[in-house]
Amino acid sequence: MAQEGEREYVPFVEEGKVWYCGHAHSVDDSFPKRPEDPLGIGIDCIFTMFGDTLINGKEYKKVCCQYREFYGDEEQHYYCAVREESCQVFIIEEETTDEKLIYDFSLPEEFITLTYNDFRYVRTDGERRNDYFLPGQLGYVVCKFTEDGEVDFSNGPSYWMDGVGDAANNPFAFEFTFLFPSLGVYKLGKRITTITCIKDGKYIYNLAWMVEPGWPNSIDDCNHADNPNKEYHLYNLQGQRMDNTPHHGIYIRGGKKYVK
Repeated sequence: MAQEGEREYVPFVEEGKVWYCGHAHSVDDSFPKRPEDPLGIGIDCIFTMFGDTLINGKEYKKVCCQYREFYGDEEQHYYCAVREESCQVFIIEEETTDEKLIYDFSLPEEFITLTYNDFRYVRTDGERRNDYFLPGQLGYVVCKFTEDGEVDFSNGPSYWMDGVGDAANNPFAFEFTFLFPSLGVYKLGKRITTITCIKDGKYIYNLAWMVEPGWPNSIDDCNHADNPNKEYHLYNLQGQRMDNTPHHGIYIRGGKKYVK
């Protein structure tokens, strides 16, 4: 059980943070290992948190999404706006101006009951993962209730992490594993999971940590068998692939922002 006084909270809302996500692929599919995809699982969807916006008198960070299979192009599309206050993350989805609480990382030593569209669920107390998470980063099991009102740990719980959100599902949608699958409804058409979350060249989350504990936190310290020369792809701030380094401006290489 985590103690509030000892906590080193990892914030969720941060300028320049990128979530690299993927959906399930055929076992015959193969993908190169890259810093954003160390296990070679396949990146399909990229969320980029960049820029500010004012909605209903409050400041939010904008989140854009690049997902060719859903949007039909390689462009970054405005997806949602988020803000963070007292370890709580609030979201305004694209189709509305209503604010909703999507994550509550406060009171890590307690169980918290939350609600989404009259659906009640519970977030457990925080769990330290010193073996491969960032220092002080906590994880939380998120479950539904049984018909008797007890916490149901057996039926498809989700797992939230400080700074990342629900890595097993779309981190910017209410798609906990027990919530929508029975209806077959996913906001982007398929269930996506987070493979890495990177900010300023540092992993906030890396799926490889689950498979290979001890994986470095910095992308520059990682060895990638399929990319020994570290020829990372270049992206602009909208998440679009660039063929060459710009003469002037800002670009992203391996999840790290550069200015020329």
